[in-house]
Amino acid sequence: MSNQRICTIEQLADYLKGHVSERRYLHSMGVAQTTGKVLDHFGCTDYERTWNGFGAPEFCGLAHDIAREMTDAQLLEYCKENGVTLSEEDIKAPVLAHGTVSAEIAAGLVGDYPKSWYRALCDHTTGNSGMDSLALALFIADYIEPTRRFMTDQRRGFYLGSSSIQQCAYRVLCDMIDHWRSTGFHDASSGSLAMKEDLEKKWGCKY
Repeated sequence: MSNQRICTIEQLADYLKGHVSERRYLHSMGVAQTTGKVLDHFGCTDYERTWNGFGAPEFCGLAHDIAREMTDAQLLEYCKENGVTLSEEDIKAPVLAHGTVSAEIAAGLVGDYPKSWYRALCDHTTGNSGMDSLALALFIADYIEPTRRFMTDQRRGFYLGSSSIQQCAYRVLCDMIDHWRSTGFHDASSGSLAMKEDLEKKWGCKY
């Protein structure tokens, strides 16, 4: 993973454009821009901002869904071939592992980038405990970025009107869990529940 093939954000964007659908590409571009805006909006500084010429919001936004359009079988095969350990939840619903696979693919493209960026990519789908501001911003941005058709400007304003990035992420998480349960897509994952408990106990978040 140390041999770098991609050295600039422009090259990463070009790679993404050639490997996902136009809709997914536009979504990822939106997430990259929105992640930066969320971090600025809440005045967050507790994250590694740059690495080898890459900016954290742009890199994580572009890389977070590299594997999202892989089939369940392809995700499982990738993990098997590359020694990626999956939880029982991920094995039952492989789509939940696309963040981890995206993080691994990104490492193969650019080298061993910061661990905090890697974790943000892994946790962006369902969340987890101990997320730093970068991971929280990516989690939020994935839900509210401009191409999300279900998201209104009024609702975005509600989330961004939160008192902190932790409270914003908590509101997003609670709404996501409610949506998953109402649609029958899947119940709250262990990562989502761990994130919820962490935000409630450590940060006093309420909805």
